[in-house]
Amino acid sequence: MARPNSINNILDAAESIVLDEGGAHLTLDAVAERCGLSKGGLIYHFPTKEALLQGMIERFEVKLEAMRKEIRSHNGNGENSNELAIDITMMRDLSPDDYRLSAALLAVIANQPELMHPFRDQHYKRFWETLVPVNSFKRSSVLLFAAMGLHFHELLHISIVSGDQRREIFDELLRLADSKKEI
Repeated sequence: MARPNSINNILDAAESIVLDEGGAHLTLDAVAERCGLSKGGLIYHFPTKEALLQGMIERFEVKLEAMRKEIRSHNGNGENSNELAIDITMMRDLSPDDYRLSAALLAVIANQPELMHPFRDQHYKRFWETLVPVNSFKRSSVLLFAAMGLHFHELLHISIVSGDQRREIFDELLRLADSKKEI
């Protein structure tokens, strides 16, 4: 059984390469060198670059869930939380490094879209089982996809609004997510 510390050190090294040098520089050799392991030691935990990328994607998803949990506890809502508002808040509050890592991971997996299937499946399930029940399908969709649009504009560096305007839009989306009035 792999030690969590070894795996985290490897994933930290892989993420730092992606953040420092870009996704094109993510190789097993570079990761082994960055984390101070032999290539064989790295391959023991992640036998292929695809396995390493999958590990990075899974860890990012765990981080997103931890952010959701923190938002829930901060809001004091626990199990009765407005999950739609939580996802909107999470997208609003992603750090610049979160955006850089997301963008780099997207660039790396562009040639291997099948790596995103588990991630997509989790989001599909979350949308239909958790986010839609908060409001109507139409309301949940409009609010979530508006937030995702802001998120992806920032991710792709094509945003047409300032940081303050972006925050105001997210705040309005949160107000609408908490409102009972139709959009």
